[in-house]
Amino acid sequence: MLNDMGDLLSDACSALDVSVLRPLFEGGQKRVYVVTDPNGEQRVLKLIDLGRASDPAALERSHREVELLRAIDHPNVVKVVSELTEIGNPAHAAAWLEELLDGADLRHSLGTGWDADQLVSLGSQVAAGLGAMHDKSVIHRDLSPGNVRCLSSGDFKVMDPGFAKHTLRSGVTVGGQPGTPGFMTPEHIQAYSGAPTPASDVFACAALVYLAATGTSPVPYKGNDAEYMQRLRTAEHVPLADARSDLPAELVAIVERALHAQPARRYRNGSALKTAFESLR
Repeated sequence: MLNDMGDLLSDACSALDVSVLRPLFEGGQKRVYVVTDPNGEQRVLKLIDLGRASDPAALERSHREVELLRAIDHPNVVKVVSELTEIGNPAHAAAWLEELLDGADLRHSLGTGWDADQLVSLGSQVAAGLGAMHDKSVIHRDLSPGNVRCLSSGDFKVMDPGFAKHTLRSGVTVGGQPGTPGFMTPEHIQAYSGAPTPASDVFACAALVYLAATGTSPVPYKGNDAEYMQRLRTAEHVPLADARSDLPAELVAIVERALHAQPARRYRNGSALKTAFESLR
């Protein structure tokens, strides 16, 4: 299998005219590498082994991810810098290039309570990136610490909308609604609206801010699916004001509104949430 993956990587590098510098992530059907192009510019190569994909829609989903990101030019969304290349005929792999980001994703940046200014920056920038997607009628659906990057500059970028749903197109995912336990929304279990909406991404953004503030997600997953789903259905959580009594009441109110169990009671989309956070600056 390793030789097979090596052959796919070689074919992808040849097709995209890049050379591998080092691996970033290797596991399952997806491999991510730092590569260099003929001009010496470092990029990220994403390689999907379709032969290992359990989802028959993996190729179409990859096409949509690349199509979406190529259509967005926003400072808070990762940039795709190539078209998707299919390897083989019929395709047995897919590959594309993205900008190389410094820093680390939020899995490596959380754990201690951030101050109010940091929370506003996180909330407003992630909401801005989501708003750029919502402007294209696209819902991320799987926002979690692993797909938000904190750059060395202190700025944030939204990444990996691989399970994104275009509201004007048919879905390409299988097995129900995608999502990361601890960062799902009531809509993921078909409460209230029955399906994720832009307001679902608003909930997920607020969950990240809550996590940065407290060290835990508002509706954490504790290993019991049924118990988690019951709490998620009502978005049951410790009020942020109780967990962080030092935070400004205006900031707490924004987060709590965005975490409301009913989508209609939240901010309607990322742009509206961004405006609310920026009003605190």
